[in-house]
Amino acid sequence: MPHPTLCFPDVFPPHAQSLRGQNAPHDLYLTYNARGALYQLLLSLPKEAGDTVILPAYHCTALVEPILRAGYKVAFYRIKPDFAIDELDLQATISTRVALTIVIHFFGFPAPLGAVQKMVREHKSYLLEDCAHSFLSRAGNKFVGQGGDFSLFSYYKFAPSLTGGGLGVNLNGFALQRPPITSFRRESLVIAKRLLEQMALNSTKNPLSQFLLWLEERRLAGKKSAPPPPAESLSSAFVDDPYLFSDDLARAAIPALCRIVLESCDWKTIAQSRKRNYRLLSELIPDGPVLRRVMPELPDTVVPWAFPVFLENRALHERALRQLGVPLFTFGEILHPALRASSGRAREEAEALSLCLMLLPVHAQLNCLEIKNFAGLLNHYVQQVEKVPVDTQEQVDPVLQKAGAITRGDQE
Repeated sequence: MPHPTLCFPDVFPPHAQSLRGQNAPHDLYLTYNARGALYQLLLSLPKEAGDTVILPAYHCTALVEPILRAGYKVAFYRIKPDFAIDELDLQATISTRVALTIVIHFFGFPAPLGAVQKMVREHKSYLLEDCAHSFLSRAGNKFVGQGGDFSLFSYYKFAPSLTGGGLGVNLNGFALQRPPITSFRRESLVIAKRLLEQMALNSTKNPLSQFLLWLEERRLAGKKSAPPPPAESLSSAFVDDPYLFSDDLARAAIPALCRIVLESCDWKTIAQSRKRNYRLLSELIPDGPVLRRVMPELPDTVVPWAFPVFLENRALHERALRQLGVPLFTFGEILHPALRASSGRAREEAEALSLCLMLLPVHAQLNCLEIKNFAGLLNHYVQQVEKVPVDTQEQVDPVLQKAGAITRGDQE
């Protein structure tokens, strides 16, 4: 699986610990997700701060939508092909109209903040660290999220909680105008059901799991003979789609069950496992003309979210790789339409990154054998593409068949 799923030991730990104790900023508000944390922050900024938010041209659309919904304009600065900030482009973009400058710590690797902080102070702006990829990583003698004025966290990217975010505040005297409120919406029930299903499927020998799976079988059997359910009883689109924005949920606190899962995690073991898995992938995957590792070396201060690679014409190969069993996923595959209003190098290079970046999982539930297996599948496929370059989707199937035959032969 690309992401971890819940097991019974995850919610019955020997010791539980507060998220506020996990190297958090000075103050921490626990929210439904990170985009909700950003929305709540923007509604609380002083009006005289400015009317614009600037952020990287390469981004997730979920980062842009809360800005627009909160009534701010957006502007974008260039991210280099190695995911470093183009400080000259940032300097040309920032102005006294900028209320907030956002820096993303891509894939867990902290972005240097020194020059950015100087620009922000000169223009009387605020600095926000987007730590959605970098929970528990360190920058110098500080953890990410402790250097800027504010920080965003997306805890569920590191643990099997399905949702859960946070807003870190390092400014003395700053408080949200309307703190997150406890929500009992249907989404919380959907999340609870999904988490119970995950626990049951991950522990099929557990008597409670067997009972839950039996109940689910009975429920599904009853649905086959029943009329279609009303729309309001269907699964939550918001839970299923990570890009949707809901004003109600953007103001909501973290669901209680998700918080229990997150505060039950063994974060030390999770960090160690992610580092081990990242380094193993870096050893197993060679650079070549079609595929290249983005960040081969992992500093010990970095806890990675995923293993990034550049795959030429990635969109041509995604379906074939998934058919082979490679658990790939993406970030920034779709850029927000607001970027189209931008011109020049920043937009062009962001679009180029969105066409070739691919991520491989490194989460703590993966073991070394699983990683070796899917890395081998990827390598076999890439070797075939290097022998017979493809330019269209129709040319992919023969390559897939060849790679699949080689893989089956290796396994035999």
